[in-house]
Amino acid sequence: MKYFFKIFLILNLIWGSSCQNEPVEPDLKATAAPAYFNLSAFISEQAELLQASQVKVKKTITALPDSPETKVLQNINWEQELETFTQADINKPALRAAYDVTTSPTTNGQTKTIYRQRAGYRDTPVEYLEVITSADKQVVAVTGRHRENNYLVKSGKNFSLRCAPVNGKNRIVAYRISGTQKTIFFDPLQYTVQGDIQ
Repeated sequence: MKYFFKIFLILNLIWGSSCQNEPVEPDLKATAAPAYFNLSAFISEQAELLQASQVKVKKTITALPDSPETKVLQNINWEQELETFTQADINKPALRAAYDVTTSPTTNGQTKTIYRQRAGYRDTPVEYLEVITSADKQVVAVTGRHRENNYLVKSGKNFSLRCAPVNGKNRIVAYRISGTQKTIFFDPLQYTVQGDIQ
């Protein structure tokens, strides 16, 4: 029971409140800005794939100062489970001028693209997003940082996922979310959620 209460608490913290700061409106150059990586569409496709595959996940939750707790779960709502990543999507009209984009090759033939928040857009919740793709344009890894700061909540969380070919399809094989959250009502909470998909 304690485990599932902890899951409920952390998931609510991860999903965040609806009182997020509105991003600064982009300037006229927004229409010329390139589209960013569509993280929301990618996660939606992955959620459908994982749901159809009926995979299990070895999930470890740590909420300090408690010890880590691990469970193997199968009946997962993957859209909800991966909600943190969907919320970190920066491919939105209001954000089209909010990020600098740098792309560079890696030593193993992959491509690393980093989307970093511009100085004039400090109210955007995603500070940066890094996407690594393979030579055939398949997603290998995604990492980033999301923050929220309003009169009720001050939080920051790092998120990452890894993908690999499974049964001929590229899919998420592991994900991790870690962060801190401080509300006006409770002490700061430090948490980590690690999922290894089987």
